[in-house]
Amino acid sequence: MASASTALQAIQYNSLSQFRCKKTSFGTYDEKFDEERGPLQKEYDINELKTVATKDKKLGELIALFEDSEEDDIIDSADGNGNDEVMFVHVAAYLPLVLQGKIELTKIECRSFIHKLWLRRIGLTRQEGNEGYVSSLEVFELALHNAQKTIKRYRDAIYMEFYNEHEFQQIIAANAKSLERDFNKVLEEKEKSGFEMIDEDVDRFMSQTVRLCALLGLKLDFLDRLETFQEHHFHHRSLCEWIIIFLQNNSRAVSLEKKSSLTSELLDSIGFDPLSTAAETIMARSSKGNKRYHIEPCEWAEIFIQDEFKYNPLLSSRVHKFPFESDLTNSWFQLPPNADDEESENDPDLCQVNIMNFVATESNALKDIYSKLDGFLSQSDGATVLYHGTDHRSAVNILFRGIYLRAGRQNRDFSCGSGFYLTKNLEEAVNWALSTTEKPAILVFQVNRKDLDSAKRLDLNNDEDRWREIVTSFRSGRRTANTRESVSAYDLIEGPQATMSYDEASGELLWKHKSSSYQMCLISNDLAKTFKKSLHSIFFWGT
Repeated sequence: MASASTALQAIQYNSLSQFRCKKTSFGTYDEKFDEERGPLQKEYDINELKTVATKDKKLGELIALFEDSEEDDIIDSADGNGNDEVMFVHVAAYLPLVLQGKIELTKIECRSFIHKLWLRRIGLTRQEGNEGYVSSLEVFELALHNAQKTIKRYRDAIYMEFYNEHEFQQIIAANAKSLERDFNKVLEEKEKSGFEMIDEDVDRFMSQTVRLCALLGLKLDFLDRLETFQEHHFHHRSLCEWIIIFLQNNSRAVSLEKKSSLTSELLDSIGFDPLSTAAETIMARSSKGNKRYHIEPCEWAEIFIQDEFKYNPLLSSRVHKFPFESDLTNSWFQLPPNADDEESENDPDLCQVNIMNFVATESNALKDIYSKLDGFLSQSDGATVLYHGTDHRSAVNILFRGIYLRAGRQNRDFSCGSGFYLTKNLEEAVNWALSTTEKPAILVFQVNRKDLDSAKRLDLNNDEDRWREIVTSFRSGRRTANTRESVSAYDLIEGPQATMSYDEASGELLWKHKSSSYQMCLISNDLAKTFKKSLHSIFFWGT
């Protein structure tokens, strides 16, 4: 997909212009730093900046620089020096809704970024003890917070993907007046207060990493430490990986007691802007289906960041409503055989998997999924139905490539980096998917009971002492040689889920089994291959 700024150029300079779209298949994702920061570059609306710059001297000085840069981009694009396969697409005044949404997001995120820079400067001034000056900024600061709330409401409306052209225009119209009112109020109060950006603020405005922090809801100085890295060291990891590492490092500096539960204060202490929508989203997702105490609190933040790099439309150019047949919703379909696709030729089971682009509210989702599966799954006594909650892209990878055990997360109940979890409880799978991603997916496996009976199973359902030993070992990351040896002899481990609590007396985290819960963890590649053949259906959920 072309960037929003490129699309804007197409409209501004020619009513029927051409712009370049790189052909990339769904599911491909290059995590190299240069690829990740690419979608952020030039993602601003020059007219939006001009409006703000009329009230800010420092930003006004940048306008000419931006306009020169835009002209250079157009010349470079016309040269066509890229090595990627390129197709030219004609664009008239009408643009696809997904691109229109991206343009609107670009505009409001640009304004929000500037507001965050101004709020940061006011906060730093307050820390310096200049109370007289800060008191003169109180009305300006309040106007900034009100504008940010209005931006959030508009952003949330745009993220609701299931609207048509008419509905989308209604969304824009419904928010236009309030946005204009609050933006004008900000500029009015800024002028009254005499507030001006300083050179450091301008430097941050020009920084791609600072812009990324603003977009992810992190504090604007969160990635400053990258500036101290040597270039060869810096490029060894993706930006997403560096952010996760820094979050983990910050978490280690927090006492175990303070990070025993997920709070806005904890998110603040590890690097999130406490007023950001990111903090709100992390808190809200973790509470779905009583999942908050299933994993350590700081890991919810890591999961959120990884999901943003996958599905935030301003960070990834490969965001779709659904991976297949996007216009077909709430009906079953199967992928047709593709003669040009070696994977589908070598895997006949691929085209037998039932797929549904599922549209439903959270309150009705569980009932609706049961309804869709009712009478659709085989009622054979020789089959066991198991569910796995995940995200769209991971579901596509499992469909095409199978279950890759090493894609598992670290420090789980029955595994540490190599395991695939399933449950007999559909509600558990739904809640897990909802709590971990913007794009939930539910995989339904119908497994031959003979395959399960012949597997080497470690059943911990009625062995609490052994369950606690294994869970504590994996969760702590301190597996004993005895644990590793005893577990490696099995194909799967099954037993209750664990919940976390903090013991004040010992100052340690304790893991207790969740009542009436069940989970199965595949730990052998042979059994994982068998399960791949048992994949019956996939719900790609549009929330």
